[in-house]
Amino acid sequence: MKFFEKTIASKEIYNGRILNLKVDEVELPDGGTSFRELVDHKQGVGILPVRGNRIIFVRQFRKAIEKVILEIPAGLVEAGEDPKEAAVRELQEEIGLNPLDLHFLGEMWPSPGFTNEVTTLFMASQFVIEPRKQDDDEFIEIVEMPIRTVRALYLKGKFSDAKTACVLGRFFSLM
Repeated sequence: MKFFEKTIASKEIYNGRILNLKVDEVELPDGGTSFRELVDHKQGVGILPVRGNRIIFVRQFRKAIEKVILEIPAGLVEAGEDPKEAAVRELQEEIGLNPLDLHFLGEMWPSPGFTNEVTTLFMASQFVIEPRKQDDDEFIEIVEMPIRTVRALYLKGKFSDAKTACVLGRFFSLM
């Protein structure tokens, strides 16, 4: 069966700093038509910082879900920036560590049903401490936990953030 959907028309609804919204009219595989509401989103990075037998997380409020959550350091890739460069910058900004090793752990699409956002995942385990250069609108608490505690929480489904759950799954599968 053919699964491809051909775009017939596209209408931009909003053009923002980190995302654009559009509605595409598409031709379905059976010849019918439908509409797709889509978010064109900047690429992101997420980094799992492992220091000795501990993993470093950030706790912060996320307005979209109205909750404080525990997640890995992460951020957006700026125009012309390589994901590795963005990962180094984000670690320094969020937790004050400059990674000496950065290991690629793959990519993930948080919600491909409506957005093209892709997050590149890394792990780092050797660092140089540097003063944090936190963004003005970012309020973060740094949280360190023993790997065995993180694994127990992961196995109980306590990490709801997609990038965090994904990178932890990949990390624990390597152990």
